[in-house]
Amino acid sequence: MAILVMAAAIAGNIKTVIGQDVKRENFLLAQTPVNADELELGVALPELAEVMLKGGESSSGRVIGIDAQGQALSIRRNDKTTTIPLSQIKKVVFKNGALAYRSNGRQIIRGERDRPTGKLVTWSGIPLNTFTVKNSTQGQAVVKLKPPVVSTAQLRGIQSVARNRQYVVDEIQFNSQQRTITILAKPY
Repeated sequence: MAILVMAAAIAGNIKTVIGQDVKRENFLLAQTPVNADELELGVALPELAEVMLKGGESSSGRVIGIDAQGQALSIRRNDKTTTIPLSQIKKVVFKNGALAYRSNGRQIIRGERDRPTGKLVTWSGIPLNTFTVKNSTQGQAVVKLKPPVVSTAQLRGIQSVARNRQYVVDEIQFNSQQRTITILAKPY
């Protein structure tokens, strides 16, 4: 008898909630499906990067930004900022032993104190405008991954690894004509 009374009370509450109107400002939110085929992944950029130029020269510093519109990379060293056109860059290599930060602020020193907990992964063909440096002081960036760059199954695997580990970028390559980047990273 008590179970029937409880079931009737729950059914009455559900009917009340279902019968209420959805507010207009929440209407889009109520109808927007969750996109399981896209992942905004936080990645760490170690504090020292070597920017290898196509002409054979190089420049080093901390990557502080990538301008997708202006097609340029900005680095800072000794309080001096340098902006380099992506068309002149062969690749950006992050130094082993350079300090990086997890998204929770804890430090990672690649190759010395900390060892990778997984294999090197390569994500190619990432649209340039889907990579953003969020915190240049701690080298925190976000990359949006989705098919065809990675499959849905790969997305689930990356998400599973990222739950308790931090992907740290080893290298970035630019294709300025196609406006894409390739990222090589390892989980720590």
